[in-house]
Amino acid sequence: MSEGKRRLFPQVSSARLVLMFSLALVLFYNFATWRALNSLVPMEGLWGVAFFASFGFFLWAAFTLLLTLVSFRPLLKPALTLVALVSAAAAYFMNSYGVVIDTVMVQNVVETNPGEAAALFSARMFGYLLVLGVLPAAIIWLTPVRYSPFFRGLLNKVLVIFGCLVVVAVCVGAFYSTYAPVFRQEEKLTHFINPTNYIYAVSKFTKQRLGIKENLVVQPIGEDAVMPRKVSADGRKSLMIFVVGETARADHFSLNGYARDTNPELKKLDILNFTNVSSCGTSTAVSVPCMFSKFPREDYSDKKGKTNQGLLDILQRVGVSVLWLDNNSDCKGTCLRVPNRDIPKDQPGPFCDGKNCLDEALLQNLQAYIDGLKDNAIIVLHADGSHGPEYYERYPKSLERFTPVCRTNQLGSCSSEELVNVYDNTILYTDFFLSRVVELLKQNQERFDTSMVYVSDHGESLGENGVYLHAAPYAIAPKAQTHVPMVMWFGSGALGGMGVDRGCLEKKADGAELSHDNLFHSVLGLYGVHTSLYQPDLDIFHSCKRDMTAAQ
Repeated sequence: MSEGKRRLFPQVSSARLVLMFSLALVLFYNFATWRALNSLVPMEGLWGVAFFASFGFFLWAAFTLLLTLVSFRPLLKPALTLVALVSAAAAYFMNSYGVVIDTVMVQNVVETNPGEAAALFSARMFGYLLVLGVLPAAIIWLTPVRYSPFFRGLLNKVLVIFGCLVVVAVCVGAFYSTYAPVFRQEEKLTHFINPTNYIYAVSKFTKQRLGIKENLVVQPIGEDAVMPRKVSADGRKSLMIFVVGETARADHFSLNGYARDTNPELKKLDILNFTNVSSCGTSTAVSVPCMFSKFPREDYSDKKGKTNQGLLDILQRVGVSVLWLDNNSDCKGTCLRVPNRDIPKDQPGPFCDGKNCLDEALLQNLQAYIDGLKDNAIIVLHADGSHGPEYYERYPKSLERFTPVCRTNQLGSCSSEELVNVYDNTILYTDFFLSRVVELLKQNQERFDTSMVYVSDHGESLGENGVYLHAAPYAIAPKAQTHVPMVMWFGSGALGGMGVDRGCLEKKADGAELSHDNLFHSVLGLYGVHTSLYQPDLDIFHSCKRDMTAAQ
């Protein structure tokens, strides 16, 4: 470069660039971290200010140490650019929706379809990416960097790392009694620290996925399964429609005591409403495969879900006709070995507009399929339900009963009233949709013993304590994300044909502690499937069978 040519930014050493960028991460990318820390250790008095200052130096040293490891000539600028861009996106979602970054969140990102991703884009997100991503990246590339000869540079890096370790030790040592419980017990905080949260989560998720891909052999389960009773006592076969709900909160169902009448249709029907049901996870990617697997929540993992067959495989093996219809992201691997179909967004009819489909699209032409059934059958409808953040697109205008509503994906910009209104309208539509499912089943009672099972995959946060959407780590997730509605309907004679005492079942529905763990065994029990995997104590209906109640 000629002496007369002026530089836009002065030349700096690689160590100084790392120090400045690390400081920027602490100051501008970690607002969520500071909020979370303040909720754990309020910044009150001189001691509180001193602790917060020490935490800032702790983060600065930790980030500097981490980035020093990549501060070599070919790596430094690309690495800092990548960190700036990804950290900008992470900061946006943590600040706007109160989400935390862990392996489940990374899984959600990887498995999100283009339509779901597009729903999250906004001018605010673009602003974050521009100011915290593109602008810092441009400054990094326009700043000339001075690199030391290799061995001298290596020595400098060792000294910087040693200095960072000293700073970390001093900060932690000075406030050990506070740091220790914060990092040992408050898992929540580490999920907010940007960029180490997503670096750790991505590395852990990648390791898990590589392990799955290297050993992806789907193990058959329930190979001893048989269904001795192919028809009920009255000679009819069974038809169940299993509705997998999306993002529905149990505490927003009027059936569960919610003040608003969000279930006007279901309350007219002779349904069983289970009031105390917990989800397996806080995201679709976890809960959907988990609820159809043989594993209880405590023993479930993504690897186990992908490398073992599930409930639908067993039912298909014993002769039950299985169909999965999807109006959501997809079945998360649950339906890969059974007949399945996604509802196209441009499906002709009144329910699809090319971008989204209302859940009633799942029922179009379904009667024709039922007419062709000759065996026992289960039809799984994966509904779009209350999928956020664009709740206003999940229901028809005719069911917008609660107003005013939030009509943006920037949930934090809406009032609490608007957000609750728009969400409650989605529940109102779910209620209407389920009544349509029951209506369809009633039309087929002459041929089948009919039943409907509805359960949501997880709940949703609506801004309580600054948290929106879902996918919080289960250990710290609010009840709003794990307490889910479950409703069942049985056609005339269906329960009697299975020898189930309805009165007993009604008592169990009113408060018995249940979860997604019960679904696998309960459905096997309803179809009378015998297998060594079946656990009667997890079957909701088993203790209410007449021979059991008589014994009691």
